[in-house]
Amino acid sequence: MVRLYYSTSEVAEILDVNVSLIRFYEKKFNLKFKRNGKERQITEHDIEKLREIINTAGKGSLTLKGVKQKLSNKSDENKNKNALVNKLLTIRAFLKETLDEIN
Repeated sequence: MVRLYYSTSEVAEILDVNVSLIRFYEKKFNLKFKRNGKERQITEHDIEKLREIINTAGKGSLTLKGVKQKLSNKSDENKNKNALVNKLLTIRAFLKETLDEIN
């Protein structure tokens, strides 16, 4: 069963890292975890972001600035893909409408 929120220690266990590393990346990458008092409540989406950061930074060839740059570029690529998909869906709707008019 998928849970809504995980604690920092649970996420550390899932990702096989120290709790301090999660707090470090939270601060350095401006991650905004929901909080219940002082306890962080980390979602599946947050875990995926952390996993991507850890995998990218864990290779050791990039500085934190380089990791931020790489993740930003990846985000831009996703935005471009989404824009392309939206354009293609618009074209598809237009072609279907045109086909219906012909028939």
